[in-house]
Amino acid sequence: MTVSQEFTLPPIRRNLNGRRKEKADVKRKVRVRPVDPVAMCGKGTTVTRLYRVDETTDQSRIHHLVFFDRHGWYCEHGKQCSAVRDVQKFTRSKP
Repeated sequence: MTVSQEFTLPPIRRNLNGRRKEKADVKRKVRVRPVDPVAMCGKGTTVTRLYRVDETTDQSRIHHLVFFDRHGWYCEHGKQCSAVRDVQKFTRSKP
């Protein structure tokens, strides 16, 4: 079985002196949805909270699964993923 992953990186824009131009504002939409951790991970899971994050920009769409268990918050893409911060903001703002 072969797994392939495709992604596109935006080209780096440079001015005449070879320096990078400032980044343009990227519109980023984030949708955070809670998911049942037992249904997704199984009965023996240590995950207490699980969220699905749909991140959409002008050029791409990325799906994340953000977990909370005894190791803390982390995404399937790593602890430094921006989706982890988005979920932490989401859970703090909930009444």
